[in-house]
Amino acid sequence: MTRRRSASRTVSDPDQYDLLDVPEPTAVLITYSGRVVDLEKPDFSRFEIEDVARPLAFQCRFVGNTIRFFSVAQHCLLASHLCPPEYAYDALMHDSEEAFTGDWPTPWKARIGREAIRQAIAPIKVGLAQRFGFRYPEPKPVKVADQRALATELRDLCAPHRVNWKDLPPPAPDPIVPLGPEEAMAAFLARYRELRGEA
Repeated sequence: MTRRRSASRTVSDPDQYDLLDVPEPTAVLITYSGRVVDLEKPDFSRFEIEDVARPLAFQCRFVGNTIRFFSVAQHCLLASHLCPPEYAYDALMHDSEEAFTGDWPTPWKARIGREAIRQAIAPIKVGLAQRFGFRYPEPKPVKVADQRALATELRDLCAPHRVNWKDLPPPAPDPIVPLGPEEAMAAFLARYRELRGEA
């Protein structure tokens, strides 16, 4: 059980806790903006889309094992363009929890167990879906777009390899043009606003 102590008298913003006070540091993730996520009971009600976009944009896919930097944010962008229009927003947000968990490589998911990982991240995914209004569990067209994005990334960004990816759908016809972190964040936010009708 997570023990909580009294709130710090030196921090007045409710999003910015003194991690030595509340909650226990091992149960908390601090974000770049100073907000914190209690991993046991995540509350994203005061979070903005930038709290998701930035960490996704600064994380490289494949644990950095790509010929050029390619972010999780750009992966989500690619998936959103490979989806039918009515699912594009869900695809854009399909890896939003990775802003708080990191990008789990597929081989580790298989080794640790997909169901165990799914259960661990479910509270975060549910909270983000409620806050940002995307569908979870993800619809099948989103999963297909995610797999097509993966196939495209394997073709364009990874060293030649012998791993059997025959179960993946065909990659996108156009080659990937990788973006740097700042560009990827801007592109993710622009796509978010376009799909939310805020552009």
